Amino acid sequence: MTFGLVAAGTILGAVAGAAAFTLAIVLSEGSTSFFVGGTVIAAAVGAVLGSVTAPAIAWLLLRHVPLGRMFVGSVVGTVVGGALGWFGAMTDITSPVWTAFAGCLAASLVMHHHARLAAGRR
Repeated sequence: MTFGLVAAGTILGAVAGAAAFTLAIVLSEGSTSFFVGGTVIAAAVGAVLGSVTAPAIAWLLLRHVPLGRMFVGSVVGTVVGGALGWFGAMTDITSPVWTAFAGCLAASLVMHHHARLAAGRR
């Protein structure tokens, strides 16, 4: 089970990293001269971080959340957080990485809370 979470986290982390970078470039109407290279780097960073965070968050927070919902919610939170971090990264290029993680964690906490409410636990 954990190996599957690592594999899915790697793939979806790469997708989330590339999507967040693409969304940030499209919204900022910035230069597309480094678009391909930036997308590859964002996907690589997302893959590495996704391979670590997916199993950790799945086992610690989202044990009672269906896998599909867990991955969709985490990816959406990561993409939104990463794109928002891009606009706040005036001097620090690692800001989108931290805000992407924060978005993923926030989405996970919301899903955890909803799962607890649905199960009748507070």
